[in-house]
Amino acid sequence: MNWANFRARIPDINSWLLTFLFFTIPIQIAPAYIVSAMMIMLWMIEGRFAQKWAELKREPLAWIFVAYYGVYLLSMLWTVDKEWGWRMVGKQTFFLLFLIYFTVARREHFWRYVAAFLLGTAMCEVLAYYNWLQLNIWPEWPRGIRAEKGADDTAPFVDRIMYAPALALAGYLAGHQWLFGDASRRMRIAYAALFVATIINLMFSGGRAGLLGFLALLVLLIFQRFARRPVLASCVACLAIVALCGTAYGTSDYFQKRVDAMVSNIQNYETTVNTSVGLRLTYYANAWRLFMSNPLIGIGAGDYPAEYEKVNAIYSPKWEPAWNPHNQYLLALTSAGLLGGIAIFLTLFYPMFRKGLPDGRQRIRIAVPLLFCTICLVESYLMRSNTSMAYVLFCAALWRAAKEPAA
Repeated sequence: MNWANFRARIPDINSWLLTFLFFTIPIQIAPAYIVSAMMIMLWMIEGRFAQKWAELKREPLAWIFVAYYGVYLLSMLWTVDKEWGWRMVGKQTFFLLFLIYFTVARREHFWRYVAAFLLGTAMCEVLAYYNWLQLNIWPEWPRGIRAEKGADDTAPFVDRIMYAPALALAGYLAGHQWLFGDASRRMRIAYAALFVATIINLMFSGGRAGLLGFLALLVLLIFQRFARRPVLASCVACLAIVALCGTAYGTSDYFQKRVDAMVSNIQNYETTVNTSVGLRLTYYANAWRLFMSNPLIGIGAGDYPAEYEKVNAIYSPKWEPAWNPHNQYLLALTSAGLLGGIAIFLTLFYPMFRKGLPDGRQRIRIAVPLLFCTICLVESYLMRSNTSMAYVLFCAALWRAAKEPAA
C-alpha cells in the first residue's frame, strides 16, 4: 500500500477507532486515551486542515466546548493551588477532543456508533447480572468482575456513579430503536429485551443519579411516542414512573435501603451528620456561599478544596469537607464565576434546544443533553472521565450528522 492510499483510508480507520470509543464508555477509560492519541496522530497525517477548519468554524458546539474548557484554563490566572488546578483543567480535556471527534465522525456510521455503545453496555449488563446472582443467590459461585468500590456494587468495571448514567442512556436508546427504529421485527424484539434488561439492571445498580436521569429520559421517550396526544402521554408517563419506582422498591432490597436512607437523611438533615443526602445538601449550601463570595471570577479551578474547608469550618464544622460540590453547575460557578455559569449553561442546554434535521435522530439530540442536565444536578459528571467522554462523543456524532445532507 502506498502512502497516498493509506492517507485516503484514514477517515475510515479513524471512524472505526471512534466506534471503539463508544464501546468503551461503560468500561475502563484508559484504552480511550490511547485510542484518542492514535486518532490524533492519524488525523495529523491525513491533512485536509483547511477543510477541517472550515467544518469546525461553522459548528457552534466547537466554539462552546472550547470556551467551556477555556474558562477553567482562564481561572488558573487567579488560582493559588496550581497543582490541583491543572488537575481540574485536565478533567475537561475531552471537550478539546471534541474538535477531533467531530471531524472524524461520519454521518453514515452513526448507528454503528450507537450499536457499539449498546454492545458495550449489554456486555457490562451480563456481567452485572452475574455479580448480582453471585452476591444474592449463589454465593458459592466464583467472584465475577466487579468494580472495587463497595461490597454491594455489581457494576463490572466502573462504580455505580458512572455506570448508572451509561445504563440510563442505553435504556433510552434501546427504547428509541424499539419504538422508532426501522430494523427488522427480530431486531426490534432484541431492542425491547435490552430496554427491559437495562431497566432491571438500573434497579439493582444502586446508582440514584442514573435512575433519576433515566426517569427523565423515560418521560421524554413517552412524550416522543405520543407526541400528538400530550394528555395521554402525561398519564402514561405518571403510570410508568409509579410502576417503575414501586417495582424497584418492592423487589430490590438494595434499592429499598438506599431510598429509605435518602428519605431518612432528608428528614433528619441537621442531626444526621455525614450521610449521603445530608452531605450533598451541605455541599450545595457551602458551594453557593463560595460563589457569592466571588461571583464575578470565582475562586479558580484549583482552590475549591482549600476555600471549601474554610467555609465548612464556619457553617458546618461537623460535616466532612469536600473537593467537589457534587453539582456541575455549582462547580462551574465557583471555579470561574458568572463566566463559568454561562459556559456550563451553553454546554448543557444549547444542544438540547438547538434545531436539527428531521432525520430520525432529532429525538436523541434532545435526550443526550437532557440526561446530563439532570444528572449534573447531583454530581459533577462533566469532570468524570467516562461520562464526560460519553457526552462529547454523542454530541460530536449527533451534530456531525445534522450538518450533512441525508444519504
